[in-house]
Amino acid sequence: MKQTRLYALLIVVAGALIAAALLFPSAENRTESGRMRTITDMTGREVPIPGEVKRVVTAMYPVATQLMFLVGAQECLTGVSHMDVNEVMKRIHPPIAGIYQPGQTDHGEISREEIVRMQPDVVFTHTRNAAGNDYSELGVASIALRLETPGELIRGIELVGEVMNRREQAARVADYYRRKLASIRERTSCIAERKKVYFAGPAMLSTAGGDFYQNFIIEHAGGINVAAGGRGGWCPVSVEHLLLWNPDFIFIGNYGTARVKDFLQDSRLREITAVKNRDVYMSRSYIGSWDVPTPESLLGIMWLANMLYPEEVRFDMAAEMTEFYRTCYGYIPSAHEIAGVLEAP
Repeated sequence: MKQTRLYALLIVVAGALIAAALLFPSAENRTESGRMRTITDMTGREVPIPGEVKRVVTAMYPVATQLMFLVGAQECLTGVSHMDVNEVMKRIHPPIAGIYQPGQTDHGEISREEIVRMQPDVVFTHTRNAAGNDYSELGVASIALRLETPGELIRGIELVGEVMNRREQAARVADYYRRKLASIRERTSCIAERKKVYFAGPAMLSTAGGDFYQNFIIEHAGGINVAAGGRGGWCPVSVEHLLLWNPDFIFIGNYGTARVKDFLQDSRLREITAVKNRDVYMSRSYIGSWDVPTPESLLGIMWLANMLYPEEVRFDMAAEMTEFYRTCYGYIPSAHEIAGVLEAP
């Protein structure tokens, strides 16, 4: 009788272990599903990854979530940032609401305990924190991305496509980006008198320097960033800087504290051309703001070019939005959604 009970106990334990292995496959078992291969990330590191990547964490670099959608690999997302989950993304891909959101530090880092809990094959990080987010001892590949220019964004799409074995889809989207950027350059290259632009970011007197993504958006749209000489991302400036630069247009990131009225109602700025002509505008936003280093920045460049040069450029932004979201997300916004973006104050 004791021997029978022992056998029964062993069967139960074995069953539990098998079930656990099926539900939470180890890194070793996951890599056995395909031969290992090596990719080169955007730091230049050679990173070994499984032949077939099935589980991906993007929470430490949320834009990587968008790239997963662009290459058609969103079903492999295992851990995302809370910034990835909004009402638009729920309409585009309802399952995103149920994807695990790991706890993160104020700097966006994730503990090793959380990595173990999610058991990814791959974690995408930014190049600036690549060294501190090496999980190779856990059997997890860390792939660093840097998406601080439109060209780097295209390279990032291609790299994520390579990692996820979605090269054809990545190539289609990357080609779409290149064609659109070429079309924008063609339309803006003949502009004789280029408009001066001030871009307000986190605050009214904080602007994008020449090494920040907003600078590249302005340049691609045919404008001149008045703060292009600045470096180090968002640069603090003074009212005196604004008066000296005298921008023709002022654009404001909708993630900051500044609003249009702050410029229009500030008596110190009343002689600035943009203020006198009331050419002060909030950036557009749908999934996220169109002026940050995400795929939607392509729309941001076209919209900005339209605002700067309405007589010379004339992109049909409703049609461009439809093509962009259909091409990149397999989703078509409604006419009401499109109007809500383009006609926002």
